[in-house]
Amino acid sequence: MSSIYRVEKTELPIVIFQADGSVMKGVVFLSACSYSHMGKQTLLSLLRETGDFFPFRSEMGAFCVANKKTITHIRFDPPEEGEAYESLGDRENVDIRFVGGEQLSGTVTIEMPEGRNRLFDFINSAPGYFLLQNQEAFYMVNAKQIRDVSPSR
Repeated sequence: MSSIYRVEKTELPIVIFQADGSVMKGVVFLSACSYSHMGKQTLLSLLRETGDFFPFRSEMGAFCVANKKTITHIRFDPPEEGEAYESLGDRENVDIRFVGGEQLSGTVTIEMPEGRNRLFDFINSAPGYFLLQNQEAFYMVNAKQIRDVSPSR
């Protein structure tokens, strides 16, 4: 029996990389409606919502609430065609080094006003998390856990 008070959620498989080097595999729960924009909730909109924690279920079935601030990055499979991760802007290949020493390379899309569309401007204005892509997967990167970032050579 379905409750009128229950909100249907979609499970998105993810891998969470923590600043302490630990890795958590499991699923995150996305709503059919986003609190911050029209349409379905995306991983990015979930991470940018107020509050420091979000619900997570490990691949072993254990539930917890994960702390957004301690995550360096989250890996997830590219969304289905037509989903909300397409963006306009200048693409730049970057190398990221996190506070704990881990490295990640890929492409970011810099969506900034003309004259403020440098990598420096993009990273300084990132509201928490931003999208990075490479041949392997999509990543949500926590800007607050970055030690340094540079253009790829």
